[in-house]
Amino acid sequence: MQSLQVAHQHIENPDAHYLILAGPTAVGKTELVLKLAQKVDLEVISADSRQVYRGMDIGTATPELEILERVPHHFINELEPSVTWNAGTFYKTARERINNISHRCRLPVVVGGAGLYLEALQYGFFSEGLSDPEVRTRYEMRLANIGAERLWNELRAIDPEYADTFHYNDHKKLVRAFEILKSSGRIPTEAFKVQDDVFGLQGHMVILSRARPELYQRIDERVLIMIQQGLVEECRTLLNAGYGPELYPLRTIGYKEVFAFLDGKCSEGEMIADMQKHTRNFAKRQLTWFRNHSYDQWIDL
Repeated sequence: MQSLQVAHQHIENPDAHYLILAGPTAVGKTELVLKLAQKVDLEVISADSRQVYRGMDIGTATPELEILERVPHHFINELEPSVTWNAGTFYKTARERINNISHRCRLPVVVGGAGLYLEALQYGFFSEGLSDPEVRTRYEMRLANIGAERLWNELRAIDPEYADTFHYNDHKKLVRAFEILKSSGRIPTEAFKVQDDVFGLQGHMVILSRARPELYQRIDERVLIMIQQGLVEECRTLLNAGYGPELYPLRTIGYKEVFAFLDGKCSEGEMIADMQKHTRNFAKRQLTWFRNHSYDQWIDL
């Protein structure tokens, strides 16, 4: 990889084939990659777990059309919300895209805040053989009986590092964690480390951060902008298209609060306050993930 200037720091890693710009939501990843695109011929690979879905542009802060036309992006608006997209699918497909971009003599730049996606891309993913339908069914029943928060606390007692990477309302990831545990005999954090499917191309991972008060202010402002841009109407459109709040991509911050508002469970002011609070909490968990995992450089914006 050629020598680069990212924000105020110099990046020089001749062994790297692609760049990763990671960091919490609203830190300014898109702004930075646009500046970089003015100097380097690059293509962006989104490592956001929701931007890949169509019809969810506002709630996922998908780059505007003008940006997408100026800089090639991958995994943006490629799937319907009813299609499953996860870290395993991402790492297989993203590796192919990175290879293709490199063959076109462009710099692949992976941009996103999904730590599990980024780790899977670099180090591989646990075997799909680590599955057991009976275990999955048992924990789905347990989830229904005792509730998500209590089951998540049980996971956190044995694997706090992994539990802190997601909210307990992410039922799919919660049940999958216990499926991995019971199928492999390892906690998820350890299971992810036992890999023999390492990517042949090396990446250079840069974590972007900001002072906590500044980051939280940016998050609060972004939520207000999303509302002004029409997030509530976006959710209505999804509902009218048959995509309900029970779908996995829509059980996420920004959408679940709006669905609660549309269902009459909270006021507009409460909806906005909940979105801001939940997003701030999520950003905190993202930073915790990045601090506890390997990276090449940390840049405070």
